[in-house]
Amino acid sequence: MKASKEQLVRLLESRDVRRRRKLYEYYEHYFQQQHSARFTIELINADLGFALVNRQDVKYIRAHCHLWKTAPPETAETKQHTVEKKSLKKEIWTNQEELKNPIFTGSKLDSL
Repeated sequence: MKASKEQLVRLLESRDVRRRRKLYEYYEHYFQQQHSARFTIELINADLGFALVNRQDVKYIRAHCHLWKTAPPETAETKQHTVEKKSLKKEIWTNQEELKNPIFTGSKLDSL
């Protein structure tokens, strides 16, 4: 839920813990434009009508905004489909001499 401008002003005046995240959510378009910190502060304060945002707020938001971005919802095209692997049967190797002579064990030690 996006905060209104009045709620944002109250959060900034009271120095609330979540004020920076709400500030980013409300003015996300200013932070995406990659202006200087000073110019961003001037734009936001001019829009609010009060000098409530300072340089530390903008620096904090820029450092943490990548954590706050919401992931776009998955569409049908981007969903991963599971691929079934075909199981390969192992070939069983047999000693041909054992098949011919069932007594033969194939060990050299048996003849000793």
